[in-house]
Amino acid sequence: MIQKFVTYQQSEISYRRTGTGAQPVICLHGFNESARSFSVLKNPDNRYTVLAIDAPFHGSTNWQQGLQYTPGNLHEIIHNILKAEGFSPEQQLVIMGFSLGGRMGLSYYQHYPHAVSRLILLAPDGLKMSFWYWFSAYTVIGNRLFAITMKHPGWLIKLAGVFSGLGCINPGIRKFVTHYLHVKEVRQTLYSSWTAFRFFKPDIALIKKRIARDQIPVQLYFGKYDNVIPPKRGADFVQGITSCATSTVLDAGHRLLQDKTVQKIFNGQ
Repeated sequence: MIQKFVTYQQSEISYRRTGTGAQPVICLHGFNESARSFSVLKNPDNRYTVLAIDAPFHGSTNWQQGLQYTPGNLHEIIHNILKAEGFSPEQQLVIMGFSLGGRMGLSYYQHYPHAVSRLILLAPDGLKMSFWYWFSAYTVIGNRLFAITMKHPGWLIKLAGVFSGLGCINPGIRKFVTHYLHVKEVRQTLYSSWTAFRFFKPDIALIKKRIARDQIPVQLYFGKYDNVIPPKRGADFVQGITSCATSTVLDAGHRLLQDKTVQKIFNGQ
């Protein structure tokens, strides 16, 4: 993938491009990942131009807009990238999002439904909001406690171990806490991302109504062994919109971009 940059207000946005096809595909990565994650995608007939964007606080993007990142910001960034790549700003998009990027993709479609011709969501966050995310991102007390915890995470790591042993939280949450909170830079990215991305808040009922109205194809993929985003959320989401939406469970965990089925997702489409 070729790395490129566009300017957005005072920020420099990094993105990666592969392919030269007529259909642009906007790829949105997960937490603590980057646009490089999508380098595994196969585009054998060169039908697509894959444009994977480094989100704020990730990859090589230099974000200077503070702890605020909205669907409107993303829309303007996509507009700048399309212009830089020679596409019309009115060109409809395929949106592909993994995990956190799935939540961004859902919110983007909610706000700009006429800009999207297809949604591909890989273990998407946002289908159900957890209490802890709501508490840490949307309440003043919770956000302050979150900020303190990111500076002194020891108590939370120990508490997650105790709760996991008692069966009060699922193993995926404990693994997440243990894996990420030991590294200072990752803790800062977590705080910045959770706080800044709070504006990506999908209204699932509204999104489903618009999918049914527009009849756009929606493909969801989940890992059978995913303890972070369970496959049941996909089955619940497609209820009532099965004429255009499918949910597929793969023999995998959370990191679906490593799955060969997902890597070939454009084949025959």
